[in-house]
Amino acid sequence: MPPLSLYPRIHILPDALARPPGHVSEHFANPASALSGVLSRLRDLPEPLVKRWLAASRGYIILNDQQHGFIAGDNTFRQRTLVDVAWLKLAFAADDVRFLTPAGYLIAGIAGWGQGTEAEPALKGWGQFESGVRSCFRAGYGIGDEAQRDIGAYLAEGIAHFLTDRRSLNSHDPRLEKLLAVTLFNPKAYQ
Repeated sequence: MPPLSLYPRIHILPDALARPPGHVSEHFANPASALSGVLSRLRDLPEPLVKRWLAASRGYIILNDQQHGFIAGDNTFRQRTLVDVAWLKLAFAADDVRFLTPAGYLIAGIAGWGQGTEAEPALKGWGQFESGVRSCFRAGYGIGDEAQRDIGAYLAEGIAHFLTDRRSLNSHDPRLEKLLAVTLFNPKAYQ
């Protein structure tokens, strides 16, 4: 299933390209190119994860010019409520990992990270995945300050890094790159 099927889960605020710093227009000429740019960054998501995401009643990405981060739970967007939103600030688009880290939180949540017993985890061997992430986190390879302190931030950043520059992730944090390759990004690892 191509990432294009995620199109209904990605939105852009009307003035998102008009207000940010001028360099944003170098990356995205119009709203359609901004949406396409995000979809292309999500191209390596495996089909079972994309299907799980589309089947869920939660999980959105909103491109905008002010807010950046992941907000779990209810979010107001265009006079409606969306649950679990990754807000991506277009001004950060040149820094792929920083730009996509909120989406990394969302993707981890869709897979079952941080969901407790609320939902069945997506992966076979979920316990091994969790312990693998914890082991990698304890090794201290997180790039950003928050990823050094918080395991959820570490995983989100790792997912964003895998999606945008897997080779760089492998040189910086080879254990996490290998773990993500055989689990979250491996279609055969899903239940």
